[in-house]
Amino acid sequence: MNRQLNVYLYGRKTGVLTEDQLGHLSFQYEADAQFPLSARMPVRPEEYDRFYTEPFFDNLTPEGEALQVVAQKFHVSQDNIFSILDKIGGDCAGAVSLYAGDFPVNTDSPLYNIDEEDIARVIDELPDNPLLTGMENAPRLSLAGAQSKFAVCKIDGKYYRSDDDFPTTHIIKITNKRFPHLLENELFCMKLAKEILGTVGVELREANSRPYLEIERYDRQIKEGNIFRIHQEDFCQVLGVPARRKYQQDGGPKIRDCYNAIIEFSSQAPADANKFVELLVFNYLIGNTDAHAKNFSILHRKGEIVLSPAYDLLSAEIYPEKDISREIAMTINGKGKYDAIGKKDFLALYEQLGQNPTNMARLVKNKFANIILTAESVRSALNNDSQAKSGVYDSIIEIIRRRMASLFEE
Repeated sequence: MNRQLNVYLYGRKTGVLTEDQLGHLSFQYEADAQFPLSARMPVRPEEYDRFYTEPFFDNLTPEGEALQVVAQKFHVSQDNIFSILDKIGGDCAGAVSLYAGDFPVNTDSPLYNIDEEDIARVIDELPDNPLLTGMENAPRLSLAGAQSKFAVCKIDGKYYRSDDDFPTTHIIKITNKRFPHLLENELFCMKLAKEILGTVGVELREANSRPYLEIERYDRQIKEGNIFRIHQEDFCQVLGVPARRKYQQDGGPKIRDCYNAIIEFSSQAPADANKFVELLVFNYLIGNTDAHAKNFSILHRKGEIVLSPAYDLLSAEIYPEKDISREIAMTINGKGKYDAIGKKDFLALYEQLGQNPTNMARLVKNKFANIILTAESVRSALNNDSQAKSGVYDSIIEIIRRRMASLFEE
């Protein structure tokens, strides 16, 4: 027997997701659907088969250990996209929600406040209870990605458990014993990116002496106390690639694939193409080897498509090579390690992307001319905060210095 889930976009039914008896997925838009789920799936009367449908919905589900635990808790297969989204698809990335029935009607019940004790308990129970699944009346929340995290609704400085009228606004990430100072690492890289590239706000906070990172969701907007979802999709979704192939070495997207998608779909293609290249350079400078296709996204805004702000930025290269691979997620001029890449490789990349290498090199040089001074300023500000103070910033700045010399050598 076929199974079906209603798919909502911005709280309005936009279509139906169907799983047939073989476990294959298809998607059919409603006759009055206004907006597309994906750039590669424009609104049309014909049904989309599994080759379009499965990559999009697969990339809405969590990954790694979080996916395993969710599957175990709900007694479903972690390989069954439909079953996972049936259980936790109420608050996905972007503006997508999935329900077996109608979109829940506001009951005017008060939001459940998540206090400091609750946050500390949730942190202690991760990853055994990912995505707040351990809470009473847990929200139907889905976050892609393998890192231990959950999401909350933040209103007037207080945290609340999200519901269908008040979606999550902030992502909470916790420490990782395998990688010391991971929170400070991402804090520094994100704050540096905010100064140079522009991105979302991030802060290091504590709950009963448990540190955590609070990150604004770029796919949410708060106006006059109301929370609005902004639809987004990562580049695996844009390119029709399942999450398990997010790395180039697994057959996943290359830099050229992502760049071409920007040229094809972006409403401001020249500007977004340049922003994408700048982000590639930033990842090179900080040593972010994990910049795979799921760590780049587009936003759908009132019928227009733009590149999303940067996110999930950290320096992987500050950790020993025995603990984390030096292979980069997407090669540059055929080279798979940043240490082997220099000015000539980026000039070759610009040409491969159809850019004028001289003009692009000049743009990039101007963009990052003051990155070391900016990094030192960010470091000083963070080290003046007793909670955020860390020696990890020195290590990242040293990588930036070395890479700047390689990229802009005369």
